[in-house]
Amino acid sequence: MAPVSLPGLARELHIMIIDRETFTELAVHLKLASDAILKTARHLTVLSNGDPSNEEQWAGTLDSLTAMNTEITVMEKILRALMEANREEESPSLMVPDKKSEPLLS
Repeated sequence: MAPVSLPGLARELHIMIIDRETFTELAVHLKLASDAILKTARHLTVLSNGDPSNEEQWAGTLDSLTAMNTEITVMEKILRALMEANREEESPSLMVPDKKSEPLLS
């Protein structure tokens, strides 16, 4: 297999570049969304017991779903910014052309 230049590799494999800070921010929001899912599941477990006096549990469920939605929205914005940044990296004006080898003349 012939070596592939980085721009060619990025085009073929759709490699994305992400800085440490953005990755960490995305991971934090993913963890918070995961926590909200677990909290919602706990509230729904209590509510599924059929006790009609669980207004507090319904409020907790709504709060957890709202928190989950907020975290997922933030992750979407981060991912869109990341996609845009990588799209700019791939723009033709910034790409280095592949070096063409020429036959040796004797």
